Amino acid sequence: MSSTQERDEREHVSQESDERVGADLARTLEEAARALLERGEEEGVEHTLGLVVRGAVQTVPHVEQAGISLVERGGRVQSYVPSSQVVRELDELQNELGEGPCLDSIWYEQRTLVDDMDQAHDRWPRYAPAALERDVGSLMSFQLFTERGSAGALNLYAARPHVFDESTADAGRLFAAQAALVLHGAQHIQGLHLALDNRDVIGQAKGILMERFGIGQQQAFSMLVESSQHTNMKLVKVAEWLTGEHEKKSGAS
Repeated sequence: MSSTQERDEREHVSQESDERVGADLARTLEEAARALLERGEEEGVEHTLGLVVRGAVQTVPHVEQAGISLVERGGRVQSYVPSSQVVRELDELQNELGEGPCLDSIWYEQRTLVDDMDQAHDRWPRYAPAALERDVGSLMSFQLFTERGSAGALNLYAARPHVFDESTADAGRLFAAQAALVLHGAQHIQGLHLALDNRDVIGQAKGILMERFGIGQQQAFSMLVESSQHTNMKLVKVAEWLTGEHEKKSGAS
């Protein structure tokens, strides 16, 4: 076989491999999107992020382990849907040490690529040896950016060094984008539920006033608004106080 034929054969095999990876990726993302729609809010979010993580392990070349690091209140990073105990340990370790590629991606960079963990001692002098002890040779970490800023990072691990290149980074970025969309939707859902909860407690407070004073809905609402203005408290806080006092008295009687 001539060199030209060999080159053509390699290009054909490479093209078929790229098409297969693309088809697997598309199928995984479709399953993740469908799962979010079919399941309940919190369960759907966790299940869908788990699908994204498993899909990344199954689809992105050379990725053997994966997980998502999410920022909690107070800035602490929580390991979420890790594919293994090692991934969970590495997240917890970064919290303890205050250094590591996942933290860098969350707070500073859109993407952190570690081509060889053995060469990362200068950057993360305590994290790098710990990662090597857990057979992590390469790592890619992608920031999950939503409307409220950085929500966390998608972290992809490989045992061997020098296995991630721009093509694998592009595939990983697609999974990170899907995870960010899921988190964006979850934040919207949380805001919607907060609004519904506020509406419910205000409705309860109106009902208490209507029963106590024999007034209509509009008058009861006006009383809540006036009380809010006079006490310099938010309307929902006034409603919460009123319903709390009503429950105390009901329990006492």
